[in-house]
Amino acid sequence: MRRIRAAVVYQKGGPFQIEDLRLEAPRTDEVRVRIVATGMCHTDMVARDQLYDVPLPIVLGHEGSGIVEQIGDGVRKVAVGNHVVLTYMWCGHCKPCLRGDRPTASIFMR
Repeated sequence: MRRIRAAVVYQKGGPFQIEDLRLEAPRTDEVRVRIVATGMCHTDMVARDQLYDVPLPIVLGHEGSGIVEQIGDGVRKVAVGNHVVLTYMWCGHCKPCLRGDRPTASIFMR
């Protein structure tokens, strides 16, 4: 477990509350990124206001950049130390993903 700070929303339309949380090690298909820069966008506000049905409480934010710190055993496309840009989730299995409606290159390496 690693300690992190995150902006948490607990209720519809509620404030973002900065809190200390515990973050588990990445699962097989996950990557942990040390965030260097981040932003809040309209989608975060829409989710906070429950115009998208998301569970609460929630940590929002999908715009950011950082450095890969740890990878799960099944991760093959990035490595520890890679510089990356965060984007929305891509599962690779749903209809939009199978149609090719997925993010373009979101990994920048030095």
